[in-house]
Formats: sequence, structure tokens, C-alpha cells
Amino acid sequence: MVFNTPAFINDFPADSPQNNAICLQWNTNISGFTAQAIMGDPWNLLYASNQTSYFDTNFTTIPSTATAALIHWTAFPNRLSQYLGKGAYPANPYNYSAKQLFAIADQYGTTEVPVPAFQNIPTQLCPQATWNSDLHMYGPYGPRGWQDEYCEWSVVRDPQSNKITRIDMTCENPEYWNTLWMIDPQKVADVYSSTLSFGAPASAQVVVPVSDLYLLDPVTKTVVIDLSTGRPAYNPLNKWNSGPIAVRGSSNNYGGAMHLTSTPNTLQTEMALAGGATIQRNCGNSVPQTLICCAQYGQAYRNSDPHIGQSVNQAIGGQLTGFPCKAALANPTGLYIQVPDLSGFTLPADPKLPAGASAQDCWQIVRGSAELTDPVTGMLFGATAASPQNGGNFVLHAVFQLPQSWVDAGVSFTIGDITDASGEPIQWGGQVTQQMSIGLWARPIQVAAAPANEACVLPPPTGVTPPASPVPPDYAQPLQLFHSAIWNAYFNTEVSNPMNTPISLASNSTLIAPIARLGQSNIAMVLTCTSTQLGPQGQLPVVDFGPDITVAVSNFNNNVNYAVPGNSYPSQCASLNLQISVGANAELGLRGLTLTNYGDEVQAPMSALLNIIPA
Repeated sequence: MVFNTPAFINDFPADSPQNNAICLQWNTNISGFTAQAIMGDPWNLLYASNQTSYFDTNFTTIPSTATAALIHWTAFPNRLSQYLGKGAYPANPYNYSAKQLFAIADQYGTTEVPVPAFQNIPTQLCPQATWNSDLHMYGPYGPRGWQDEYCEWSVVRDPQSNKITRIDMTCENPEYWNTLWMIDPQKVADVYSSTLSFGAPASAQVVVPVSDLYLLDPVTKTVVIDLSTGRPAYNPLNKWNSGPIAVRGSSNNYGGAMHLTSTPNTLQTEMALAGGATIQRNCGNSVPQTLICCAQYGQAYRNSDPHIGQSVNQAIGGQLTGFPCKAALANPTGLYIQVPDLSGFTLPADPKLPAGASAQDCWQIVRGSAELTDPVTGMLFGATAASPQNGGNFVLHAVFQLPQSWVDAGVSFTIGDITDASGEPIQWGGQVTQQMSIGLWARPIQVAAAPANEACVLPPPTGVTPPASPVPPDYAQPLQLFHSAIWNAYFNTEVSNPMNTPISLASNSTLIAPIARLGQSNIAMVLTCTSTQLGPQGQLPVVDFGPDITVAVSNFNNNVNYAVPGNSYPSQCASLNLQISVGANAELGLRGLTLTNYGDEVQAPMSALLNIIPA
């Protein structure tokens, strides 16, 4: 078995060289992310590694009776409600109304409801959010950072009336779009154009030039070349995929939601969360907040992470399935929008509407599928012999807009005239995403016994007193590997955001392993790392990729600040400059690396940081 692209999507013709290439690269990516999910963190944490109840579907026999299970959650960000809205527990001091939360989520205000400000929120979240302790600015930072439930959206409004005409909603992971770019940048531009123009009137359609998607050096404004491909690098926060506002029908069109951009909204993170959630804990798994504080996966108070972690943990322990299991994300690995029930929405009366028209008709699938056949069971995903109906959806991108047939018939209203279940006109995209769920498909497989319980992860989160012993490890930990030109452009590009808090574009990178070729010499790379230090005479840490790869280390910088992909906030770390040479007979495929401070014992390698391919 190989790992297939999300929703089995085919952006290239079957059996074309490009399709074969993306399938190979995607399988490599997910294989690496799987290894990282199983490994966990043995360098700086106790009880957070060797997560073997998460399995690799490429090397596991899966019985045909192993039905995939859908884990789903509400798409509208719960942290907005928790930290800024009325009625939260613990209570916050801001008490924003529901309309204010919609306004801040869309970054669009009205005379009645101006856009409120993001505010300071607690840093101490365990055992619960503590408002009388240290606070920091609401995050994640970034142009859509607060849309952190693995669903992001952008809104098009009529320039005269300011009424909504279209909402684009995506759950596509950034790793897929970076992979597609590695194979064919022009295809990425073409899919941008077709997706953002789907079903739109001619005046609102866009043609995205591939040059709009290039990563530029922040100083020289020249195109950055990615040595993995030899072609221009991709800017994930380009003008067509940045922020919640899209403008159409003007001389300066911009905006859209093509893939996820909030720093925790990555697929590798989701897999790591699932891996961490497989460990059974002494605290039990009946209370999501208690479990996430104990296991330290994901972000507390999201709709997604606490629920995902609890569901996976209960599947492993047998509470969810009735028998103990091991589990993994089901193939095709991804995050998926679920088709919402919009029966509570009401259309304006209009004689031009076709018979039986409803607001549900405005919710249209652009990428992905309403249903897929599970290659393991031979039935629809989530279905069983006793219950053969479709168990869930595989939607990657959806729009909420009037069907073209209604426009052609001459209806006199637009999306902003439709009312929601409360009778309010749809003024914000959040009124629609509040009705939606995002889901992932887990694949539990029965085992003889659940793994033994472990203690909570050490060191504990802020606000929890650590025990006197045992003492957690403190070894140098690799974080990410970049080609130097990519790192320099990413790290030195500052991303503007409504929080007015500096954050680097490096926070929107991915853990796709950079490529090196057999026989290449002196490849300039940068390794980011933590718990790294110089020896007493300034000795640099040692980096080792294994046989047939030599590494020269230089330029230790301990003043690096960015959000490692998956993290909600930037943090302090370090970087090392590397010169890497690959032998002509080096083993092909993914390589991990060990990072060892002077005088320390060599620790486990971090998996899948470099990909060796033929010359």
C-alpha cells in the first residue's frame, strides 16, 4: 500500500509523468510524517516518545473489517469564543457578542458592529485558562492565524452594497500545495485560477499568473530558487491565499483561500497529534482538557485538538470501539470538510427561483468528493455491512455562492440577502462555517490488549508544578532543515497580521524534507534546533546523517524566533549552517539526522529531514 493524495485527488492526468511524480513525492512525505508521529520527542520530554500504537499503513496488514471512523468538530474557531466571547468558562473580561466574533473572524465590520480588536489572553492553560496570571497577545499570528480549526475562509463582497457574493472555504493542507508546486508550478497557478473562479460570473473570475506565487527575497525582491527543484520557490502567503478578504471585479483583484495558512493548521501536525494521543495516561481519558494538559498534544480550547486527542486515546484504550486498538489516520490522509445541513437558512422570496430551491444549493463542492469508496473495506468510507450508507465526506474546497443557473434566471438577490437560522442576513462568512464540521478519518485495528498507562508528559505545561523526579532529558533537538536560500528568504520576510505582532514567513514552511542528489557537494543548508549549545571552547554541535553523507557545521545562531510548523506561537530556538556533500553511492530515500552537543551522548535521530534522490 502507498499513501494516496488527499481525497484521492488527481490534479494531473492518470499515468502522466507529473502524476507519477506527485504520487511518489506524496508517499515520501506521508511516510516521513508517519515516522515522526511514531517517534514523538525523546530529546526534551519524558513519556512522549516511542508511540508505537500509531501504525504505518504502508507496513501494516489491515483487515477488511477495519472500518474507518470519522472524527469531526465545528469549523468556526472555538478559541475566539473561549477567550473573547460571552458565556465562556473560565470567563474572559471582553465579552464580545456573537456578531463581534463573526466580525473579527472575517476582519470585516459594519456601522453597527465594527471589527473589535484582538486582545491579550492567558499563557497558562492548565489545568484551565488562568486570567490572573501572565497574558500574551491572541494568536496564532498571521493573516488568517485565528482561523485555527483546520478550516479557513475568505469572503468576496459586492463593492457597492458590501453584501457577500461568495465565500471560499478550504481545509487543504499546505504540504499538498507545496508538493504540487515541486512537480509543476504552472499547474498550481492553473488550479488557483480554476478554483477561485469556480461558478463565478465572468466579472469575478481571475487568472492567476504563476509569478504571483513566487517567493521573493525580501531585500532584493528577486525570485528565490529552490535547490530541491532548481525552480522558483513557492510563497504560501501569496496575494491569492492571504487573509479573509477577497476582492473581485476591480483592477486590483486579490485574496482567496486556497490552502491552510494558520501555523498550527498542517497535516504533519495533525499526524503528530494523533501519534501523541495514542499513549494511554494515568489520568484517564474522560475529560478532554485534563487529557490534553497531561499529554501536551495540540492546543487547548480548540474544537479540534482536545476532541481529536480524546477520540484517538479512547480508540486505543477500547472505550470508543469496544476493544483495544492501534490506530493511524486512514489513507487518503488528510483533513476534510463535511457537507453541512443548511436547512435552517432561508432564501428571499423571488419568482425567478427554480422550484424546490434552497440555501443548500448555494453550498458547492469545488475540490474533493462527497463520498469515496474505502479501498480496505470495499464500501463507502464509514459504512459497514449493517449500515451501508455514506459515513462522511472528503471535501477539500467548497464555495457558498448563488448557482449560475439562478443568476441566469435573473434572481434579484445575492448571498448577503439569505438569512441564517436566527433570521439574520448573512453578513459574515463565519455564519456559514459555524454550521460546518471538519473531519479526519482514523483507522483503528483491534489488538490483544491496550498499552500500559504512562504518566503525564514532563516537563509539565505552564502552571503545573513538576515532580522532583524523574528529570526530563535535555538534549539537542533537530527541528527543521532548509536549503539556505529558502531559509534566508522565509526567515527574513515579516508577515503582517491584525495582532500587529511580528512573525516570520518561516512559520509557514513545512516539514517536507528538502532534496539532495547523489554526488552533490557543498550543499548550503540551515538546520533549526533547540536545546543546542556550544562546548566550553566554542565547540559546535555535531550533525550526522549516516553513511555516505558528510557535514560541515558553522555559524551557530541562538537568536532565532519563529513558529515551527504546527505551533500556535513563535518561540526561541537556534540555527546552524551546514555544508552537506552526498556520496555517489549513498542510499536513496529519506534520512534522519542526529544532533549532538559537545560532550553529550548521541541520541536518536529525528526522522525524515533530508531526501536523497538520484543525480
